[in-house]
Amino acid sequence: MSQWSQVQQLEIKFLEQVDQFYDDNFPMEIRHLLAQWIESQDWEAAANNEAMAMILLQNLIIQVDEQLDRVSQEKNLLLIHNLKRVRKLLQGKYHGNPMHIAVIISNCLREERRILAAASMPVQGPLEKSLQSSVVSERQRNVEHKVSAIKNSAQMTDQDVKYLEDLQEEFDFRYKTIQSLEQNDKNSALIKQEMLALQAMLNTLDYKRKEVLSKIGRVIHEIDMLMSNMLTEELLDWKRRQQIACIGGPLHGGLDQLQNCFTLLAESLFQVRRQLEKLDELLTRLTYDGDPIPVQRPQLLEKVNFLLYNLFRNSFVVERQPCMPTHPQRPMVLKTLIQFTVKLRLLIKLPELNYQIRVKATIDKNVSTVSNRRFVLCGTHVKAMNMDESANGSLSVEFRHLQPKEMKTSAGSKGNEGPHMVTEELHSISFETQVCLYGLTINLETSSLPVVMISNVSQLPNAWASIIWYNLSTNDPQNLSFFNNPPAATLSQLLEVLSWQFSSYVGRGLNSEQLNMLAEKLTGQQVSYNDYQLSWAKFCKEHLPGKSFTF
Repeated sequence: MSQWSQVQQLEIKFLEQVDQFYDDNFPMEIRHLLAQWIESQDWEAAANNEAMAMILLQNLIIQVDEQLDRVSQEKNLLLIHNLKRVRKLLQGKYHGNPMHIAVIISNCLREERRILAAASMPVQGPLEKSLQSSVVSERQRNVEHKVSAIKNSAQMTDQDVKYLEDLQEEFDFRYKTIQSLEQNDKNSALIKQEMLALQAMLNTLDYKRKEVLSKIGRVIHEIDMLMSNMLTEELLDWKRRQQIACIGGPLHGGLDQLQNCFTLLAESLFQVRRQLEKLDELLTRLTYDGDPIPVQRPQLLEKVNFLLYNLFRNSFVVERQPCMPTHPQRPMVLKTLIQFTVKLRLLIKLPELNYQIRVKATIDKNVSTVSNRRFVLCGTHVKAMNMDESANGSLSVEFRHLQPKEMKTSAGSKGNEGPHMVTEELHSISFETQVCLYGLTINLETSSLPVVMISNVSQLPNAWASIIWYNLSTNDPQNLSFFNNPPAATLSQLLEVLSWQFSSYVGRGLNSEQLNMLAEKLTGQQVSYNDYQLSWAKFCKEHLPGKSFTF
């Protein structure tokens, strides 16, 4: 039975997980129609070989054409339409970067295997349970609802500002009319009547100015509350899910939804900023005793700028962590003089920023004492963010040709560290850029999750053990001194991760009997591993009983 046939027989809760990672980048109808052919190709190898990826892409398009011919004879109009759209997508999006579609399909197949493995497990693991909390889903819906409401409020306030502008223009006209009449007769009944009407209009103007400022203040407050609470939690939750995905857990989604929220909030803040600029323009044409604009506007503008700075700083994220193409299932382990890829995204997607933001990559920029070893990045380390290279049109940049190179230091300090010391050293790839938009200049900086640098592939197992332990044990994205005092890990969570490791390679996770056997190997005894704490030394430093190697 094909893998896709097995997927289709899953319970609805697992089918919903499958539905999450099939989108326009790789439509589900193609997965369905070409199931056996897709599963018979080596997409993982193609993801690291451009020539092979190009051949597979061309063959994929040929397969789509054959399906198109078949459904044309059957006169299936809907399927004809969808297949033509898919063919156009494959040719347009991936012709210049065929390895990208290979990566996408490889990831989809791997995630299917993981879900099939999870479905066969007697109990869902603690990590996976925590990632699928109904509280998290409810918060996501609340964030999207609040962002939409804020956008509507900002647009409604636009109408209020326009009404205020029209009212002030009418006031200006009537005021100038009275001035011309006063030259003839200042004491006439008509002049007095017009002056009373003018005073009433000024009172209305004052009321509307206060009302508009109050509405702007409420929009700013709502944005502030959302950014400080739910949006921050959503972003931290996404980063934690990314950590877990890097060590074999469920593929993390949600970044497109976060991008939509960040972008709408940025648009709303810039809209409020324009409203405050318009109020300043109205102020230069008319002011009076007790005018609220000169008192309130500077404070509101300062708050808007502060929120924009924070929103932009939080929106600069590492979308795909550093990874050697030769070891796609071992991210964050980098070998000297071997190329690695890393992708960044700005979650505020504004057309004005396309090709305007240049990102610079460095290594260990802010670190001086964690390691005796020093590295530099060779290759293209400055690139512009754009919306054209990503299949989903996000504002992003992908570094594909970076190589870490170890610098020669003082005599005797290079290469004299033991294998565990090398693989317990954590390093950081940093990225910095500057956004200049509408008079604002904002410096942005972000970093990858900690990486381990190796100089020989023999160090890979220990290095990968370090990456697993770090990302299993902490959600701190930058604790480079973590292994100075590594915490213990819950055995049940560690076994869940080990099951993911098997699933990613052989398509099936570990059953209860196999997990119990591994638990005995790790602890040297039969234990209830739900609350057993395992030390780092036991996992990766101490030899197994009667063996010359560690677990």
